[in-house]
Amino acid sequence: MKKWSFKYLLFFLGLFLGLFFIAFQEEAKAAETTYLYGLKESAPIEEIIATLEGKSLKYNFIEEIRMLSVEGDSKNEVLDKYDSSIEWSGPEQKIEVKPEATVAPVGVKEKITSRYDSWRWDINRVTNNGASYEIEKGNHTVKVAVVDSGIDFNHPDLALNIVDVGKSFVPGITTTQDYLGHGTMVAGVIAANGNLHGIAPNVGLVPYKVFHTDAADSMWIVEAIVEAAKDDMDVINLSLGTYKSLKNKEDQAVIEAYRRAVKYAVKEGSILIASAGTDGYDMSNPKGLAEQLGAPDDVQIHLPGAGLSEVVTVSATNNLDQLAFYSNFGPQVNIAAPAGDYGENYETLGQMQLAAMTITTYPLNLPQSELSQYAGFEHGYEFMIGTSLAAPKVSAVAALIIAEYQEKHNKKPTVNQIKKYLYKGASKVTAPKQELGVGIVNAYESLKAIKEAK
Repeated sequence: MKKWSFKYLLFFLGLFLGLFFIAFQEEAKAAETTYLYGLKESAPIEEIIATLEGKSLKYNFIEEIRMLSVEGDSKNEVLDKYDSSIEWSGPEQKIEVKPEATVAPVGVKEKITSRYDSWRWDINRVTNNGASYEIEKGNHTVKVAVVDSGIDFNHPDLALNIVDVGKSFVPGITTTQDYLGHGTMVAGVIAANGNLHGIAPNVGLVPYKVFHTDAADSMWIVEAIVEAAKDDMDVINLSLGTYKSLKNKEDQAVIEAYRRAVKYAVKEGSILIASAGTDGYDMSNPKGLAEQLGAPDDVQIHLPGAGLSEVVTVSATNNLDQLAFYSNFGPQVNIAAPAGDYGENYETLGQMQLAAMTITTYPLNLPQSELSQYAGFEHGYEFMIGTSLAAPKVSAVAALIIAEYQEKHNKKPTVNQIKKYLYKGASKVTAPKQELGVGIVNAYESLKAIKEAK
């Protein structure tokens, strides 16, 4: 069989399920109409806001991190007289979606034998074939914020675990119902409880919607992180990412906004889990990353994962416990989780193996892919791969650690304690640390460590 080029494969996949996205990348737009400001502690906030209102300018102020966004403004105009009160500033930048994901049944050689259970190799890896369920399945007092495209409230595997409608940060959109698919996929990995079982099938889910179409403002994501922390979310899942320049002054505002939001969330007791990205890049040093991105004279980092040390950064592994071909890697990676690929024969024979991919939940309001139909799935389940499906596995284990620790000690663990048990329980595999961090996340071993601790 003729081997497909990877670019052609992605194009073909997009025809069947163009709504699944794994990585996000920001691009500065030539006609930005919104400016971001990081205000100092001493800034006269009320006076600045009064000035903006007097000019009838739309603005948004996040008090917790002293971040201000002003629509239709530039730093040299309205806020010029407050320059001494501004710590950093720069134009807002969009995050755009790159489609990727399920495959059509071309090159598939194995026979379909079971609708659901036989495909759950990734969940089995993390739960030790379900052994972790015997210790802890989670509960609704532990909540995971899914900062994404929303969640399908009507999905039978998810509906009972959505404990709050959450909030939309997309202007003009009040619903947190998922119309893209990505957030529902992430939610299923964490807490599906029906035909599929997530890693923490009884944990609470809350959607924080930052994507409604294929683009989002940085401000929406930053604000969602802060709001989730204020809402006392135990875990904040960020299956998204972007590349930012350390040299470009315009990028500094976005970098600092993320940094402030993350620090605030950690201070409030939330642990943040983010995907490493799906470009297959070596993130070992900013200059090398920039070269891979086609900017040899620049230095760049990946955000929010990898670029911020407070965030737990997750790479993806395949069904052979190796780094997946698409996963970014580098010393910034803390831990890995299984998220599948196209199988060991793809590169050599051009054959895709369904057993090497993963399945999870998908919105009922979106079309079912041909592959899902071919596999005999009901509407609402899809095959997929990507670091976006690795991060929520770690988020789910973090939620289980919190639940088990609370039951044993009658108090919530600190962020550092959660990390300690995450890393202590990880399955050690033969791989460079820069690829998989401390190893592959393992719910059973992490929970066992809590039970055995004095």
